[in-house]
Amino acid sequence: MSASAPLIATPAADAEPPVEALTFESLAPTAPIALPAQTVTARLFRPAGASPAPAMVILSSSAGVQRHRELYYAAELARAGIAACVVDSFGPRGVRSTVADQGLVSAFQMECDAHAALQWLRRDRGIDPSRIGILGVSKGGVASVNAALAVRRRWRGVDDVFSLHVAICPGCVAQHRDPATTGAPMFFMLAEHDDYTPAHFAVAYAARLREAGNPSVRVKVYKAHHGWESLGGVYYIANAQNFSDCPNLIEDDGRHFVPAIGRTFSEPAYRAWVRDAGLLRLGAHAGGGNPALRQRATSDLIGFLRAQGF
Repeated sequence: MSASAPLIATPAADAEPPVEALTFESLAPTAPIALPAQTVTARLFRPAGASPAPAMVILSSSAGVQRHRELYYAAELARAGIAACVVDSFGPRGVRSTVADQGLVSAFQMECDAHAALQWLRRDRGIDPSRIGILGVSKGGVASVNAALAVRRRWRGVDDVFSLHVAICPGCVAQHRDPATTGAPMFFMLAEHDDYTPAHFAVAYAARLREAGNPSVRVKVYKAHHGWESLGGVYYIANAQNFSDCPNLIEDDGRHFVPAIGRTFSEPAYRAWVRDAGLLRLGAHAGGGNPALRQRATSDLIGFLRAQGF
């Protein structure tokens, strides 16, 4: 069952948008990747004005839900008249961060959480069920991209699709061999100086998505580092697992094909091979944002949503 309760309810127009706490059950597919049943939580930012409103599901980076990132985007969207549902995929699973171990919570688990949020929002009378998109940052961006792929509808076991997809600095070193999508518009927001989830992988993936039949794939690369929402100087994350040296293709059955050696691995075997082969690097840079950059990116985001009828 789902539940919601008000956390913040301030009527002032210039105050933070009202926020509700949500609880719902994630998807629990059985094949090709089985996931156990899991209750997850979220925060729903309600916009003022006309109802029903469009909505965006927001997924976090490896650092988890952050005030300066996921909650910032949610508040900005709500001020623009778009509801924002920030999903916490980590806390309910007893995880604070996956920066040092990306296996603690998988992007597929986050993807299934997002689709459970989509189902919840479609039952809310204040939300327009025909205008619900997904936005993800870094690790969440991977899930946002994956949610658009046609083959993964079978993986999830549900036919629901998002109206559009936004991926901010997604890790695209692993790409599906079959890049056919649902056809929904997509917006890649990338960082030129990103050494954590390098932009060139995402640029190439976007081209493959277009070639596979989706002409509505937009890419913008900012002169920025990974995590530009963090204002101030660039900082180094010493313990960050960095898969930049491990390009691979995901088969329709979930296995990973590594072109460099011509071998196919299961997900656990792939991670073990990357580690044992010495290809898993540690360390990446992030931050270095400034108010002008963050505002420009936010304006581009809202402009993209407006162009799609949000």
